[in-house]
Amino acid sequence: MKKVFMFLTLICTILSTYNVNATEIEHDIVNLSTCVDGNSARFMLNNKEIKVKFIATESVPTIMSEYNDEINGSLVNDYVCSILTNAKEIKIEYEPNSEKEDKYGRILAWVYVDDVLLQEHLVELGYAKVAFIYDDYLYNDVLLNAEAKAKEENKGVWKEINEEQEIEPNIPKVEEPKEEENVFKVIMNFINDIFEKLLKLIDDLINDVL
Repeated sequence: MKKVFMFLTLICTILSTYNVNATEIEHDIVNLSTCVDGNSARFMLNNKEIKVKFIATESVPTIMSEYNDEINGSLVNDYVCSILTNAKEIKIEYEPNSEKEDKYGRILAWVYVDDVLLQEHLVELGYAKVAFIYDDYLYNDVLLNAEAKAKEENKGVWKEINEEQEIEPNIPKVEEPKEEENVFKVIMNFINDIFEKLLKLIDDLINDVL
């Protein structure tokens, strides 16, 4: 009987912990107000417009500044806007281990579009990279696994980055002498040759006289 009691107590503790963790994740159902870019959007919440930054990711428009943007910023922005516009339900989930807003006053949140985590989806496509993680966030492992897969499959931004890294380092080239330097060298060689011949001639004349 004692063992049964202990077992039931353990089960209750586990269920209690699960319920507490579940209730700790604050969330809201929102409606799209305005598409902004691949990193953020404006939503309507309780008749008030809020601007939300997609936490823990940075989209291609910023990343591709150093690379040939085969997948350009407008493509990604339009893709994100299309997903949000056609969503049946959008839920924003607040990260318990992060500040609620960034320095620009944007709400930091995970965004679920029809039960699909938007950040994970964009990272899987190579349209975004994992960034700005400052703590043990809820979906760190999910994003990092998605990024590793996108990188391995050369998707999106990783195609350009991987190709850039595969290029062999540039070997410094020895500069060819300028044309003016070549002409000067020829003239000096000619003068030296004449000078040596004159010295030999003078030496021969002296020897003849003696």
